[in-house]
Amino acid sequence: MYFKNTREQGYYFEDIASKIFSLNGYRIIEKNYYTRYGEIDLIAKKQNLIVFIEVKQRSSNNFGFGEDSINYQKRKKIFLSARQFIYQKKLFDFNIRFDAIIFYKRNNYSYKWLKNIIWGDEFGF
Repeated sequence: MYFKNTREQGYYFEDIASKIFSLNGYRIIEKNYYTRYGEIDLIAKKQNLIVFIEVKQRSSNNFGFGEDSINYQKRKKIFLSARQFIYQKKLFDFNIRFDAIIFYKRNNYSYKWLKNIIWGDEFGF
């Protein structure tokens, strides 16, 4: 699989992640939500639940696993961006969860869906 650049590659895997969530009953309500804190790749809704999703792709483990790249600083940026989204859209009555989908290159690509990668209390807010 060849991509012109990393942006094209990112959009490709975000599209696959969107399909995975859709097949599991979620509706994608936002893609590539940008704030001054950073970006949230996907935001999905299912009943009374809003899920903020980080999408990562790794073609090798030479630089660590995909979940290793979601460090404290990255999680904090996602959390602050999610908080802004909630206030902007007035989604105060929804439950919230933070997930990640990590794609690994093995034969074709396989993926791992990690739920609850952020709780929020780790930032002291």
